[in-house]
Amino acid sequence: MHREATATAPSRRVIRSAVAFLVSAAAVTAFPAWADTGSELEAAEARLDDAEAELERVTGLWQETEARLATARDAAAAAEAEIDRLGDELARIRRDLNDRVAAAFMTGGSFSIGALLTSDSIGDATDRLQYTQSVVQGDADLATKVAVTTEELRRQETRLRQSARIEAIASEALAEQRADLLLRIEDIDTLIADLEAELDAQQEATLGLGGGVVFRSGAIQTCPAAGTHSFVDSFGDPRPGGRSHAGIDIMAAPGTPVVAVAPGNARPAGSIGGLGAVVEHPNGDWTFYAHLSSYGTLGSVSTGTVIGYNGDHLHFEYHPSGGAAVNPYSMLLAVC
Repeated sequence: MHREATATAPSRRVIRSAVAFLVSAAAVTAFPAWADTGSELEAAEARLDDAEAELERVTGLWQETEARLATARDAAAAAEAEIDRLGDELARIRRDLNDRVAAAFMTGGSFSIGALLTSDSIGDATDRLQYTQSVVQGDADLATKVAVTTEELRRQETRLRQSARIEAIASEALAEQRADLLLRIEDIDTLIADLEAELDAQQEATLGLGGGVVFRSGAIQTCPAAGTHSFVDSFGDPRPGGRSHAGIDIMAAPGTPVVAVAPGNARPAGSIGGLGAVVEHPNGDWTFYAHLSSYGTLGSVSTGTVIGYNGDHLHFEYHPSGGAAVNPYSMLLAVC
């Protein structure tokens, strides 16, 4: 039996519909109790709006920091590779220069005089003199290369230090932003619980509230994070190793159920961080869920089946017709 992401309390989307109904009813009714309820709910929803807006702002900062960290790490890696190359080049140039110095020492340090004294003719002396002058010029060129390569090496070492400093600052900021996000998610859960309590008192007099999962038709039929969450459009952002972000990162509390967005076959898959899962859908699409802390139901799944649980955050990808990932941001907005 599949485990579904059913809710013991209404979702935010359903809560907002009920709040709107009650506020509208309060506006037209003559009963003070209804007016009081509508006013309280309207104020609570306003607080929820503010909390969600702030959550989205911090989520944007989190994704910007992720991109900045990836860029800094790639810059540091490139600088390290260039430092290695320049070090090898500098060692080779210095070996060549040492060979020149040794040759000059063996000839007594006077190429020109030696060339003239041992020549058999004026033409031969001219040829030898031109050769020794090219040797001397070669020494100067090598010395210049040493200076230029040394300066470039210094610049790359500075670049490495700067990248390492940016990386350290970004890593610290990421930890703070993630902690802030989790606190804001807790605040929103508290606000939702308060709204649910108000709604429970009015349910029988207004409308029945079903489960909190939103099901739609199409490729993405429900939100992959079955709990309070936040995300921004981070598709295509820089990631370490010169990669581009192939999905959307969704921040949710650790342990939040992660559900299949459409029916299909779920199986384990490799992931850079934590566990990963792929759901292969009957129409040829497949979706990818990464950074899971543990698995739920795998194998044949329905829309909303819990296939795992959130770890650090949820990375979600959508691959239509089995091809490359496309940006699922607008589709997620419709169901999350």
